[in-house]
Amino acid sequence: MIFDTEKDGLNTIFRPYQVSLMEYIWEINKETRIGITSGQAHQLLQKTGNEDLMKSRASVVIFLQDMVEEGVLENKVESGRGGYHGVYYPKKTRDEFCQHVVSSIVDKLKTL
Repeated sequence: MIFDTEKDGLNTIFRPYQVSLMEYIWEINKETRIGITSGQAHQLLQKTGNEDLMKSRASVVIFLQDMVEEGVLENKVESGRGGYHGVYYPKKTRDEFCQHVVSSIVDKLKTL
């Protein structure tokens, strides 16, 4: 995680397309548990028409997998049209994620 103090909010650690994806995932999961595939995530970004958000599907997959490794999302393989697909669900809420970032920064600063 790279922290850019020149920016605000989630933009301090994420690129614009990553912010958009995470905000969307958290928003759709406010009331019920809803997963998103990498294909759906990619289509979501493409539909915006915003050049800053339109990234390759590979970039989307890599980011989602990074969030799984970071413990922010979880990936479950589910059967669907055309075979099995990885479906991403939030493992942390937005607030829990923000606390995770703060804790990570504080922990790193303690090692100075």
